[in-house]
Amino acid sequence: MYMTNCSNCHQANGLGMANLYPPLKGSDALKDKALLACIIKNGMKDTIMVDGKKFNRPMPANPKLTDLEIAEIISYVSIKWQKDSILTSTEFVNKTLQNCK
Repeated sequence: MYMTNCSNCHQANGLGMANLYPPLKGSDALKDKALLACIIKNGMKDTIMVDGKKFNRPMPANPKLTDLEIAEIISYVSIKWQKDSILTSTEFVNKTLQNCK
């Protein structure tokens, strides 16, 4: 799911693309799975700073992704780059998406 939906911008290694797309590897966003679920589903227009670099390209929404697909993406990036060992459940994603701002 990550390779199909995310790696084009964030790259297979999670390091992002130059000053265009932010890295996921080492990002504080990986510590907040609820935030990740909302961003993946609804996109993001805010400017973010990562390691002193400014990224202001909007991330498009992915409304066609299912709760299971979002859970799989979050589990993948969390395990790979946050060293988290807990899988993200579809129940968590479903509940979280109902409360996105």
